[in-house]
Amino acid sequence: MSRFALISLMSASVLAAACSKDDKKSEDKSSGGTSGKASEGGKPAKADPAPAPAPKADGPFAAWDLEGRRKAMQGAHVTPGDSLGTWQAWDVQGDKVVVWDGTNEQTMELSVPSPCEVKTTVRSSDGSSSGTTSHYTLKDGVFITGLGDAGSRKGAEAVACISNKVFTLDAAGTCLEWDESMFDKGKYESAPGTCGWKTEGGEQVFAATVHGHVTTLQIHGDALLSEQLARTHSEKVADFAAAKAARDAKK
Repeated sequence: MSRFALISLMSASVLAAACSKDDKKSEDKSSGGTSGKASEGGKPAKADPAPAPAPKADGPFAAWDLEGRRKAMQGAHVTPGDSLGTWQAWDVQGDKVVVWDGTNEQTMELSVPSPCEVKTTVRSSDGSSSGTTSHYTLKDGVFITGLGDAGSRKGAEAVACISNKVFTLDAAGTCLEWDESMFDKGKYESAPGTCGWKTEGGEQVFAATVHGHVTTLQIHGDALLSEQLARTHSEKVADFAAAKAARDAKK
């Protein structure tokens, strides 16, 4: 091959490559500069939707379905107040609860730190806050709270809130007592505990020892209730107006 022919061939190759690049740029511009997904009508293809938010972590209590318990709390309830003989109307919507005590109506934050604790928090404009932690359970899927200790049963397993402790009992009979961390709010630390099933007065009960004192909870199906809570507890009603009316009827 002559030198001239070789130079001509190289020039043709360079020109072809340049044309190919120009064609690719034209295609990109006509498709709106997008790559990957095809577009329609000259408009860029829609991006994939953002992934759904991850479910809230339930830490050491994941086996007790905290998200399901949060859902069971939604709606209106008439519930015992902060002291014996008082009642409140609640309207739970998401992580907020509107509380009517017969005189004042307040919107509070609502959180569920454990399978048997529900916390209501009031935040002031100056940044300060105050909260109340109550014990609760689900009985046949229905939210129950009030002045007393409570828990849940699942076969040989149990979880119960007694005094300021959370107790868990696994199927092998291992009892742990849990305390919320003083330095990391919302997280719990465990230690060996004393709890389990026992027979008292011919009836099976759940018993736990707190600071040397034994407390027992009655078994009501899948719910564990103190005597006080079994006697007087919240009731789910149709709506907030019905909750207010029920509160007025109980006062």
